Amino acid sequence: MKLVNQQVIKNTNMKRLYTSIYSSPGISRAHLAKQTKLSKTTVSTLVDELIEREFIVDSGIGESDSIGRKPNCLQVRMNSYYIVVMNWYENTVEAYLVDIAGTSVFHEARKLSEDENHVACSCSCFRESILEHCAPDRILGICIVMSAMIDASSNEVYSTTLNLPSMESTQIIKSLKTAFPGYPVDLLNDTACYSYAEKVYGNIKEKNFAFLNFGRGIGATLFTEGSMLGTASGSFTQFGHYSIDPHGPECICGNHGCLEVMISEQALKNRIPEFGQIPSLSALSEITFSDLGKAATFRDPTALAMVKEMAWELSIALSNLISTVNPSLIVLGGKIPDLGEYFLNEVREDLKKTGFRRMVDNVTVRYSQLQSDSFLNGAMKYFFDIHYSFTDQDPTNFLSDDIRRKP
Repeated sequence: MKLVNQQVIKNTNMKRLYTSIYSSPGISRAHLAKQTKLSKTTVSTLVDELIEREFIVDSGIGESDSIGRKPNCLQVRMNSYYIVVMNWYENTVEAYLVDIAGTSVFHEARKLSEDENHVACSCSCFRESILEHCAPDRILGICIVMSAMIDASSNEVYSTTLNLPSMESTQIIKSLKTAFPGYPVDLLNDTACYSYAEKVYGNIKEKNFAFLNFGRGIGATLFTEGSMLGTASGSFTQFGHYSIDPHGPECICGNHGCLEVMISEQALKNRIPEFGQIPSLSALSEITFSDLGKAATFRDPTALAMVKEMAWELSIALSNLISTVNPSLIVLGGKIPDLGEYFLNEVREDLKKTGFRRMVDNVTVRYSQLQSDSFLNGAMKYFFDIHYSFTDQDPTNFLSDDIRRKP
């Protein structure tokens, strides 16, 4: 038991040091000791191990304001270890090889062949492409990202925008472990990955905030006291199925007037006739937030009326979210920033009418400032922060004989 506790403490300390180096490239050992409150001896010993294991690198001599020996600069080592991130779409698997320093070094998209499921497609992509670009022992794990609710307790995937057969949705996690022997595999919700990227890279100072992801569906992830509510592998919210109109269109969940059938991207085409016609969009088979936002920017009256109504509907849902969890910040991400500043300003103004003023006045609502592919870094960083252990897992021992004998 004592040895186990020592390993847990060592891993915790190495994680603290690695995180500080990741967040502050060029930091010295002396500053690491001050920042982590670890002894200089402990810092020196663990930093030497991180260098030896090729997680970090001493990049040379740094600047110093004091007289004496100048400090060395520590940085996360690039092109050393990787996380494989696979994003599942309706008929496509997009595979990325993401350096733990935060750079995507390889990308391939594969269409599912006839009678092929997402697991089989992911496995063939991994063996035929990913392993051609990376040594097997340099892969720390595999993340599958999808738009879905994930019940971690029953290993079931449900309420997804993917058209998965019912049998497949209940066997995904088991199938993934079989498909990738020797590697830890994590199934992650896409909104959670976006939100984690926002937390790590979005310069968020607030400890209590909500991230809302808008695309074909609508998802939300909450952070309380700096920590994600639940996990990226489990589902604690279904913000997209909050009903704002009990007499509205029927949703796939069986309710009426859910946000997803009112203001998600896939709802736009069907809602335009409520407000009139938008000539510039009439010939399009599908309409995106970007299409509607551009029409509103050019002052199309129907587009403006529709965007204004959508802002009002979202403000109703947000006011209830604020009254329930009282976040200091709400970040609107995914594709909805394409609606432009008019939509955002309307949401802010409408909140003053729909929400409890004392709470609403203390909440900042803004668009995400990260790129649309930020989920890659979010998935990579979440896996590394939450699942990887410097003491329990040796990347060179992840591999089974089956993987070592790559075809």
